[in-house]
Amino acid sequence: MKSKISKTNERTAYFNALLDEVRMSGHERLKAKARMAQAEAFADALGALFGLVKRVLKAPTPRHYRRPTTSAG
Repeated sequence: MKSKISKTNERTAYFNALLDEVRMSGHERLKAKARMAQAEAFADALGALFGLVKRVLKAPTPRHYRRPTTSAG
């Protein structure tokens, strides 16, 4: 499996290393890492949602043009 080199992966590795240094049981460590992954997924979803809202608000609105024949007579 290939891992992308990005700030997110660096931060994840950093926080996983910090969690490994904390004295806790293996089960608690797995739960903590799972919670961090859930929080990161939620943050990514929230960012995508805000991006979608931004694109929708920037989209041009449809304009209703009047026909020239209706205004002429």
